[in-house]
Amino acid sequence: MSSTIPSTMRQLHSLVTADGRLELSLATVEVPAPRPHEVLVRMEAAPINPSDLALLLAAAEVGDATTNGSATDPVVTAPITANVLRGLTGRIGTPYAEYKTAAAAMSFELPEGTAPAQGASCFVNPLTALGMVETMRMEGHTGLVHTAAASNLGQMLNRICLDDGVPLVNIVRRAEQADLLRSQGAPHVCDSGSEHFREELTEALAATGATLGFDAIGGGPLVGTILGCMEAAASANAAAYSRYGSDVFKQMYIYGGLDRGPTTLNRTFGFAWGLGGWLLTPFLAKIGPDGMARLRDRVLSELTTTFASTYTDEVSLAGALDLAAIRTYARQATGQKFLIRPGLA
Repeated sequence: MSSTIPSTMRQLHSLVTADGRLELSLATVEVPAPRPHEVLVRMEAAPINPSDLALLLAAAEVGDATTNGSATDPVVTAPITANVLRGLTGRIGTPYAEYKTAAAAMSFELPEGTAPAQGASCFVNPLTALGMVETMRMEGHTGLVHTAAASNLGQMLNRICLDDGVPLVNIVRRAEQADLLRSQGAPHVCDSGSEHFREELTEALAATGATLGFDAIGGGPLVGTILGCMEAAASANAAAYSRYGSDVFKQMYIYGGLDRGPTTLNRTFGFAWGLGGWLLTPFLAKIGPDGMARLRDRVLSELTTTFASTYTDEVSLAGALDLAAIRTYARQATGQKFLIRPGLA
């Protein structure tokens, strides 16, 4: 190991205890040595994504969290309900640290001069957005629907679809989010908080012919509503009525869990439909090394344009355990994006 690499580093630990508590703390551990197929990466910046929060916070009651220790060595404790705890048997937290080993095949070499903040979100969000478009093409659809569309990922997807000529229906939850996307050229934006949401969504689906959707919310009635509006759009021009609904196949994928409640379906969309889960890692395995390399090359060539990310807050490892910061990023609010910078004081 090079002499410029320290022997120890600071690491953020997330522990679930048997008596139903989440404990977040910092520890000093040895810098790992990479195996033959790995590289050692010095982490200068890392985003806090919803998938990270599932491991970091373990669905604990962060509103009831307490803290002790010092500003540089905080220890945060939060209760976990019995129902949640039953699903966490055997859970091992994934730490944030200044150094991390990673499989060489899954690593990107960033272009010279790339700032840490620019490179921090060059993997999950860009490849997920590109993966949605690739899935559309692989499964024979011609248009997309996306929820939580004003997120960093959603804005990337909008730019991809505009560049590639892919019809996209963006669904947001507030008027200001709709204004943001429209200012970025999105032609079809529907606000789920509008009293005319169903009618506006059906019109957008009819205009785009979108029959494939990706939902970041998970719980609640939105997935079923989208399927119902897809059916209404498909049936509007049907030559004859069918008690079984249209024969246009409609597919929704849930890829996030902003709402952890049950997914409710009001069956108003016939029988030609599907609902499943979608994750990036299985998708990358499906397209193989050549497909992943093709997507990676596009990400690197458009890193500061199509795949640019914005952050509202930058925190150190210790700063990520500040109670106010935890309660803010735990809300997973659109437009509130945290970046962890291990080197910050």
